Amino acid sequence: MAAPSGGLARIAKLAALSVLLVPPALAQAQESSDTQDQQNQQQQATAEKTEKEPPPPLFSRHRRGIYKNALGVAVVDATPQSPPLETDDPGVPDKGEYEINLTTHADFSKKLRTFDFFFVDANYGIVPKIFGHELPTQVKFEFPLAGAKAPGEPMRVGIGAAKFGLKFNFYNNGHEGVYVSLYPQIQFAVPGANAVEKGLAEPGQTLILPLLVQKEFKYLTFVANGIIEQPIHDPVEDTTGTLGFGFGRAITRHTAVMGEVRFTSTFDLQRERLLIVNSGLMRRIRDNVFLYANVGRSVFSDEGIRHIYVGVGVKFLLTPNNAAGKK
Repeated sequence: MAAPSGGLARIAKLAALSVLLVPPALAQAQESSDTQDQQNQQQQATAEKTEKEPPPPLFSRHRRGIYKNALGVAVVDATPQSPPLETDDPGVPDKGEYEINLTTHADFSKKLRTFDFFFVDANYGIVPKIFGHELPTQVKFEFPLAGAKAPGEPMRVGIGAAKFGLKFNFYNNGHEGVYVSLYPQIQFAVPGANAVEKGLAEPGQTLILPLLVQKEFKYLTFVANGIIEQPIHDPVEDTTGTLGFGFGRAITRHTAVMGEVRFTSTFDLQRERLLIVNSGLMRRIRDNVFLYANVGRSVFSDEGIRHIYVGVGVKFLLTPNNAAGKK
């Protein structure tokens, strides 16, 4: 009878041991399951966050003047732009920033020599909201102290044609390096300056409508312009179109070279045809001061004469302290 009694004792001990060990094991298993669920949820949240956050753009935005490239190095903006070229880029000044270009430019030809002794090109950056979306915009006003001289005639000097415009930078894709702007402008003779009588401006006004496209490549920046110029209140002048293509590249951190090809003609390709090539150079003097120069020539002209273009100037980028604090 002792054996059964001993067997019952062992069974009782095993039962008691099970009662003591099973709950902790179950609790540990539950805790392990909860930890695994938390890890899965965290991984899922991380994956969703990664999917929602787009990768950084391949092409950093070219700020006017000096900007930081993809390596974080401060370099001069080598985007083809006006000035020193005629071909312009879609970029606009930052909000509250002024861009002032002061240029001296000459067009030498045997028939007529024209000069911009002091050409003022003033630009200001604003960011209006249109349909709830911010639209980087450049406000532009320019005018020259100009001169013209025909063979055997005295030099005529005065205020040349002025121009007002708004550049709307409506498309920016830093991943593809593509930027697009629309740049409507109106050109007119300043009232009271007698620019038309002096031969320094055309009669009436001219509506200018350029579409500006920029594409970034690994070693250079490419810009294309398509422009329509429609004279207003001047039945003598024809509507013309211009195609311009420019490219630019930094050769040092503070120096950039640029070039362009431009062709202008009436839409029937029969009149006012002019094909030019032009090169430009831009050099940083200070963070907000840049020197630029250009040299170009005509390749083909309906006039049958050669044009030589030469220009030099200085660019100022000015940001008031209150505007800088709002960026």
